[in-house]
Amino acid sequence: MNPSLSSQAPPSLVAGSPTTVLFVDDEPHVTANFRIMFRKAPFKVLVANSGAQALGLLAASSVDVVVSDEQMPDMAGSELLAEVRKLYPETVRIILTGEASLDAAISAINKAGIFRFLRKPCGADELLACLKEAAHAREAQRRAAAVELDTGLRLNLAKNFSLALGALFVVAQPVVSISEHGVFAYEILARTREPSIPHAGAFFAAAEELGRVRELDRAIRKKIVEVMPALPDASNLLINLHPESLDDPELLSEESELLPYAARIIYEITERSDLHSLESARAQVTRLRALGYRVAVDDLGAGYAGLSSIALLQPELVKIDMGLVRGVDSSPTKAALISSVIALCDKLNILVIAEGVETAAESARLQELECDLLQGYYYARPAAPFCELAWPDASGEPNPR
Repeated sequence: MNPSLSSQAPPSLVAGSPTTVLFVDDEPHVTANFRIMFRKAPFKVLVANSGAQALGLLAASSVDVVVSDEQMPDMAGSELLAEVRKLYPETVRIILTGEASLDAAISAINKAGIFRFLRKPCGADELLACLKEAAHAREAQRRAAAVELDTGLRLNLAKNFSLALGALFVVAQPVVSISEHGVFAYEILARTREPSIPHAGAFFAAAEELGRVRELDRAIRKKIVEVMPALPDASNLLINLHPESLDDPELLSEESELLPYAARIIYEITERSDLHSLESARAQVTRLRALGYRVAVDDLGAGYAGLSSIALLQPELVKIDMGLVRGVDSSPTKAALISSVIALCDKLNILVIAEGVETAAESARLQELECDLLQGYYYARPAAPFCELAWPDASGEPNPR
């Protein structure tokens, strides 16, 4: 290589983390010159004085560009770059040569797959321009790999989601009325036998990522149609509804197979996204009511679900999030918050369900706060629709179902 290259600092090669360039030449004063030349450059410089040393550095470090002299005693540059191509195919390879033989050129092209030939003596501007092109080529490779990886992950997620839809089934968990000593409603919950989708949260997260929320909600409603005739006469049905499905024509269709049961169906608007970003939310809820359905705000006290949602949707029912319910018997703050919600809803003629009730103490405290509708493992776990409720025994142990 030409050791007389100027020390002018090159322009930035790529945005973000610096490009790593490995210079290989058997003459130490040449590689030393490169270190000096690029000491203020926006990329990292490594140097090696033999092919073996270069391969050692490549094994220990992530290198973006390799520039090698052709004529080296232990290993020709074209041989080194051919080995680099085999071991690190993503690394951009440049060869620098004086009087290259035809055989060396053919080897460099066919075996090493070089990015550029540079001829000695090589000026600074020419070298820096070449390095800039090489760095951009390497960055383009990275972007393409990232897109390929993301595409692969999405394809795998889409495949698993489709399998989960095919293995979809529903379970039901009762909401009990203390005053009536019976079941006020059953909440329908989605499940799948597909092991790659381990729980309902993952199911909906996948649907959101893939833009298939409406498809999932439709599939759940089809399963509900199948079990609806078995719903006990005195009970209502709670169905989770993602905000993105509010304007689904199938949901609002007068041809819907659930429409004959509309008076017994309460749609829980699950705020996985901000309802207030959906300008048509109130209008769509009004259309649901016109068809005979009722509406609930789910998870009051968690995430986006707050008092403003009550003002927006004017629901017939609200569900207090389990985060407020858990430990209410030992938390005056939680008890005060729940008491305030109950008092407000009583003034607005809105029913209140406390969900996530797991202990006799929580149940007793909620009853003291005049919450009549309770849901949770203390009364029953989700099960095949629609199991008869077995009330907890006098010992206060949770219902094992």
